Formats: sequence, structure tokens, C-alpha cells
Amino acid sequence: MYQLTAAIHYPLDLAGIFAFALCGALLAVRKDFGIFGTVVLAEVTGLGGGLFRDIVLGVTPIAFTDLGYALAPVGAAAIVFFSLTAQRHPMVCEVLDAAALGLFSVTGTMKGLAHGFGPLPSVALGVATAVGGGTFSSVLAREIPPVLRWDQDLYALPAVTGAGGVGALHGMRMLTVPTAVWVGIAAFVIRLLALHFHWRAPRSLVWRSRQPTGFPPPPAAVPALQPTLPPHQNLEHTLRMRSSDVSPHGRGREHTLQLRLPMAESPAARRTPTHRTHTAHHRAPAHGRDDFPIRR
Repeated sequence: MYQLTAAIHYPLDLAGIFAFALCGALLAVRKDFGIFGTVVLAEVTGLGGGLFRDIVLGVTPIAFTDLGYALAPVGAAAIVFFSLTAQRHPMVCEVLDAAALGLFSVTGTMKGLAHGFGPLPSVALGVATAVGGGTFSSVLAREIPPVLRWDQDLYALPAVTGAGGVGALHGMRMLTVPTAVWVGIAAFVIRLLALHFHWRAPRSLVWRSRQPTGFPPPPAAVPALQPTLPPHQNLEHTLRMRSSDVSPHGRGREHTLQLRLPMAESPAARRTPTHRTHTAHHRAPAHGRDDFPIRR
């Protein structure tokens, strides 16, 4: 009942994996990854959610049994890596990612129900299937996953809508292929509206307005220790400036410029022992017998 026919499920799976892999490859290119890193990030983004779902269900991941699932991310990585058009139009990847998000949130939930999971575990599995690949790729790229960031357009809510809609239809015994398709379209539309209107997840106003009760106050700033140097030592300020550029071949180069600026000396440092000795040898002669004779 909950399984789509192979003629529909297989191409939809490949299309969703390809769409997710495009976003992962685009992230790798923006991070200046090499061709191998781009392919790896595309594979992780496209297949990560499905691998997690199959491991939880205790079945053999289909990505290891069907070559098409592994080749779809490779094709997406090649398109993004060698095509300047794909890199200049990231919104196309965002739209395809929204479609894949709605698709996998529905199919992941339906697969959990087909394997005997309850509605709530199946909904959680559907959400994890939809956002898992992007989360894994962000961690590999040393970024906070978009599903956890408040300054990114809504990403978790469309997935929860798709998975929760399937769970609700299952509870009302109205889950069919047409109703599941409409739920996936609803999740896709919510994601597009979030991209267009920049809908964001709310943050805690209590934390930003005042310090909550029960939390220790922030530690006081510790004054920096000033080094004590001899007054006659010559001090210098060192200024380093580093700039990086990227050549047309994609290789980055760094240039470092170092300047040493002399520090103004104190009056005490200017009066050195040598200066005092030099002054002592040039005292005015005393008037006595060593004076010049006076002619009368």
C-alpha cells in the first residue's frame, strides 16, 4: 500500500539524489575543494539521508546494490565543477533541493510505515531522510548545518510538513499515492515561499533581552599583562598584513607584507651611560694656575 511502483519510485529517487548532490557539489566548489572533495561531498549530500534511513530500518542500503545511485552524485559533481553557469545560478540548485526535500520527507516516512514503524518514529525517520545528507555535508565542510541556523531560510519546517502530513494521513486511513503526492507538493511550496520571503526560525527573546535566572554571570574581563622592558632597549612594532588571491586556474596564493615601525623612546632611554661619560669629559676648566697667562 505504501510502496510506490518501481517504474515511479526509481526515477524519483535518482532525481532527488541528483538534486541534493548538486547542492553538495556547489558547497564544495565554494569551499575551494578539489575534484575529489567535490565528488565526496556530492555523494554524502545525495546519499547520506537514505543511508541513515536504511541503517535504522536494518536493510541493506540500496546505494551499495544499485550503481545508478552512486553515479548520480558523480554526474552532479561534474556539472557543478566544470560548469560556470551552474555556479552563477545557485537559485536553481535551491529550487531542485526544495523538490528533493519534499520528496524524501514523504518517501522516508512511507518506508518507515511499510517496515512496521509507528507514526511518530516514521515521521522522525522521514525528516532525517530529508535533512540528513545536507547535515552530513555541512559537518564535513566545517559549517553549521542550515537546519540548525536561525539566519537561514526555513529548512526543517518543510520536511516536518511533508513527513507529518504522511503520518496524519496514515492515522486517518487516507494515505494513498495521490494524497502522498499532494503532501510532497505542499512541503515543496512551503520551502519555495521560505526562499522567496526569507522566512526564518524564531529565536529566544528572553536570552537576548536579559540574563536568564539560574545562569552564572559572564566572567569579568582580565586585564592584559604589560611586559616590563629595560628603558634602554630598542622597541619595535611589527605589522603583518596577509592577502590571498585565486588564480584563473583555481589555485590560491598568499602574500605576506611585514613592516617594522620604531617605537618612540622615553627621555630616560635617550640618556645612556655613554652620553653621561661623554659629558663628564667636557666640563669647563677651573680658573687656576693652568689658566692662560694674562698679559700686563
